[in-house]
Amino acid sequence: MKKLSHKAWLRQVRRSQRTNRLSLRLRRRRRLGGRISQVISAPEDFYFLNVLARRKLFSFLELVKTTLAANIRVVIDFEATRQLHPCGTLIFLSHIDLWLDKYPGQLTCRYPEDPVVEELLQHVSVLSKLGLTSRKVVSHERVKHWLFHCGTELDSATYSDLTKSTRSGIVHPHKELFADCLNEAVANTIHHAYEYPFKNIPSPAQQKWWMLSLLKDEELFVAIYDAGIGIPSSLRRKPRFAEYFKVRNYNDARLIQAAVGSRWTSTQLPHRGNGLPEMLEFSQSLEHGGLSIWSENGGLSYNPQIPDKRNREVRHHIDQRLPGTLVLWSIPFRKEQENAHDFDS
Repeated sequence: MKKLSHKAWLRQVRRSQRTNRLSLRLRRRRRLGGRISQVISAPEDFYFLNVLARRKLFSFLELVKTTLAANIRVVIDFEATRQLHPCGTLIFLSHIDLWLDKYPGQLTCRYPEDPVVEELLQHVSVLSKLGLTSRKVVSHERVKHWLFHCGTELDSATYSDLTKSTRSGIVHPHKELFADCLNEAVANTIHHAYEYPFKNIPSPAQQKWWMLSLLKDEELFVAIYDAGIGIPSSLRRKPRFAEYFKVRNYNDARLIQAAVGSRWTSTQLPHRGNGLPEMLEFSQSLEHGGLSIWSENGGLSYNPQIPDKRNREVRHHIDQRLPGTLVLWSIPFRKEQENAHDFDS
């Protein structure tokens, strides 16, 4: 028998390896009903406000979306995930609902390596939605104070656990207005976020608002998100302002500023409902904390701790387009024994 040369031997080994890999893929495909599956790693940090973390989060979301659209089953791997912030986590939670509605049976996940991350993903129902069983008892200090709500209608009873448990501890001269501001913000989403048709508009069942809240370090943090048309596009679609925008080219941040009615009252641009202006007015009496509103490629933040009131509002540009609108609200909270007990209950 003729002895193989080294090159021929290498070719044979590589051919055998390719055959084995193909065979493995075919076996996996048969187990999945003939569909291809792709594992996609979740980011280490689910965070919107940090530029680098936001880029990684949005790249991850886009990769999952395009993979599902190609009829490829997606397995989200949370092995590398270490931090879940309300702002980035809320955007992810909304995408989970939208993906499951549009691509049923094509999305699952693997358990996180970090036990706190697993506990939190279990707490906000991500693991159960993606087909995994709950293995943890929700008890960690970094997890048990999170509250998650969502809906398609305005029903204050949906998030009454948040308003009741925090109303006495909020540090504000008119803290009783907190619940009213929250109701107006949700009503604003229902009435305006899905007002106009747009590309990739969610199905009626998924035309939702999503809310995450967290009490941490004497601060109440509330995030509200919708996957709607976005504030800038909504204003540009208003029929009576079509001519106005033909001669004025305002960026997204300036349109968000107009929507909250802060400095642009002379333009007579319409408020996008009453929720955002009321939240801004409430925030102007805070000792610290603040408010930020993000939509499409722009953002507006308000920081009450800046001494010069004229500089408290700051406009922002973001490179990655955010579908819909994200509102982040930070309110000082006085921890009293009764408040802590109520929030845990």
